[in-house]
Amino acid sequence: MAELRNGAFSKLFDLSGKVALVTGAAAGFGEVICAGFAEFGCDVAAADLDYNGAKCSADKVAELGRRSVAISVDVGNPEQIQAMVKATVEALGSIDILVNCAGVPQHDAAESTPLETWDRVIDINLRGTFLCCQAAARVMLEKKRGVIINFSSIAGAVGMGRGANVYCASKGGVNTLTKQLAIEWASRGIRVNAIAPCQFMTPGLQEVIRDPQFDPKKLMETWTTNIPLGRVGESREIVGPALFLASDASSMVTGTVLDVDGGYLAR
Repeated sequence: MAELRNGAFSKLFDLSGKVALVTGAAAGFGEVICAGFAEFGCDVAAADLDYNGAKCSADKVAELGRRSVAISVDVGNPEQIQAMVKATVEALGSIDILVNCAGVPQHDAAESTPLETWDRVIDINLRGTFLCCQAAARVMLEKKRGVIINFSSIAGAVGMGRGANVYCASKGGVNTLTKQLAIEWASRGIRVNAIAPCQFMTPGLQEVIRDPQFDPKKLMETWTTNIPLGRVGESREIVGPALFLASDASSMVTGTVLDVDGGYLAR
């Protein structure tokens, strides 16, 4: 078969000529995804509420020989989301890949969770994810192709039992939103998937470990006991799954929530 000639699969993960917009790009998953995508030929717009952090990620992309731009954005603000997409297109020409890494945690007992906390977490994690998808998709739909990767969590599938009620609700919403958008846009050239990590040693997780309301040793034991691989993840280990979903290697994959959880949800 012609399609099985030598070298037919050598460029499955190649992102050359593509432009990715990554939110939450200042640290953790967003930071390593920016660098990882650049290594595979992608130009990157690094967006974050922390502009200096976004600039550091954009600079790393430039050091790898790819075009980059840093953008300040609060994904809880619809006007800033529109401005972010416009700035990406103006600087880099288009948007081929959107990675929604921006998100906020939450740790309150359900009976005492402030309404303000509920609104903020939903605004950033769910509403913000939708608005970023919507704004980027308008660019992608014009050219009839694009890839969207949303960040969910194991908390979108199961309860976490430590005061994460709003966080769980927001990530459960991301899961079903991902499936709905995948169905709506599949015939128009856009694939939409999500990644659901377990605990990864990101700056956000390190903040949880330092939180005085938790016993760090007991917390780590709880996490590793519930993860069959017996450890939390390292940030760099998210790059492979994200690269797979962003590239032609997953050309027949849409509407999927990819668990990157060390076997957590297989129990």
